[in-house]
Amino acid sequence: MANERAADLPLAVDLDGALVRADLLRAASLAALRRPLSALLGLSEPLRSAKAEVKRRIAGATAADPAPLAYDPDIVAWLKDERARGRRIVLVGAADQAEVEAVAAELGVFDAACGTGADADPSGERRLGLIRSLIGDRFAFLGGETVDTPAFRAAEQVVLVGAGTRRERRLRPGQSVERRFDPPRPGLAVWLRAMRLRHWTKNVLVFVAPVLALKEAGLAPLGAALLLFLAFGLLASATYLVNDLLDIAADRQHPEKRHRPIAAGLIPPGAAVGMAAALLGGAALIALALPLSAGLALVAYLAITLCYSFWLKRMPIVDTFVLASLFTLRVLAGGLLLPAGVSAWLLSFSLLFFLGLAIVKRHVELARVVAAGGTGVAARGYTARDLPLLLAAGVASSFSAIIIFFLYLVEEQYPSALYRRPEMLWGLMPVILLWSLRVWHLTVHGRMNEDPVLFALKDGFSRWLGVVCGVLLLMAWL
Repeated sequence: MANERAADLPLAVDLDGALVRADLLRAASLAALRRPLSALLGLSEPLRSAKAEVKRRIAGATAADPAPLAYDPDIVAWLKDERARGRRIVLVGAADQAEVEAVAAELGVFDAACGTGADADPSGERRLGLIRSLIGDRFAFLGGETVDTPAFRAAEQVVLVGAGTRRERRLRPGQSVERRFDPPRPGLAVWLRAMRLRHWTKNVLVFVAPVLALKEAGLAPLGAALLLFLAFGLLASATYLVNDLLDIAADRQHPEKRHRPIAAGLIPPGAAVGMAAALLGGAALIALALPLSAGLALVAYLAITLCYSFWLKRMPIVDTFVLASLFTLRVLAGGLLLPAGVSAWLLSFSLLFFLGLAIVKRHVELARVVAAGGTGVAARGYTARDLPLLLAAGVASSFSAIIIFFLYLVEEQYPSALYRRPEMLWGLMPVILLWSLRVWHLTVHGRMNEDPVLFALKDGFSRWLGVVCGVLLLMAWL
């Protein structure tokens, strides 16, 4: 009978880290980092005043729909059952009052909701006081965060979210636990998905220069290129995690990106930060084994990628140049492993070729939104009017890359003795042009549904063209 009476106690539910598998304030703060500088400067004044006002200002700048939040489905189902039994349930959280009320309205199982007010911050002892003011001194509490310790100790009954001795220590000796919820921990498959290992294939570009100079430089640069490949992969995965942390609020609104591990609440933000730091540390250790110039290329890649994640991806046209430069930087880094360096013609070709592919990616995103009835991609700064511009610029970049390749052959490869039969390289030009035009054909017909680089790896016709290119290179060497 004791447990039955305890279960009838009014229940206070913690929002952050319990009902929702993330801290809404932290997510809003990360999203605020993407705001224009003037908006961020607007936070400076409340930072000198009440913490609650800071939260309200951040929430106002990054307001999100509560529907796609990463709710714990087991907790939500249990709360609905308790509500159906007539139990009084209130929601408390460290987020802004408006956000907490929006969540409560979305789920429809709470009698009251309390977030940050103008003069109160519901965390620790103050949160306990607010709970008592809402439902009295005798209550049950559902939570799992460290800040909830006073509420845990004061509650007659607890619903514990998360396993581990650290959470158990917050309870009073002999305190009764009404129920336990243990959200699944991210396994290896979840982490690998968050790290986007399939995008590591883009790092094969570091082998371009060493392979082209194989006859002249030998096999030694290929070993260093392998280390460089791994370092770029670790950096890329780290920056993907950072990007997903910054995009967590926007990704939850996206029909596809909301399934990403961080947005879906499968990976806690704190764990993602720790993993990103570990990946950066691994890349730094590898860089120590590489030539200084290649290490500096890795630093440049990290700096450009972070700037892209924070700001540059919101600048139309500029974002495509940044993406193209990141591909070209991989080619450059591989060339820095060679005594003679890398060809300026090769770098020019790479920049224009990958600029065309970056524009393909933006055209696909924008066309999809417009086809669905939208007017543009607000997060990228593009509107429907940009579709003709993107098409013209992308095709022009692809053709310009072919012209650069022609000059590369005439000005550099024919005068050199690197290839025994450099005339075989002419066969690469129609192959590259054919593939580029096919990509644009699929794009304008709405059949290019992903990153064109990843498309090339899965498309059978593209793979056959790659084999043709490999045969032509081999015949030029032999």
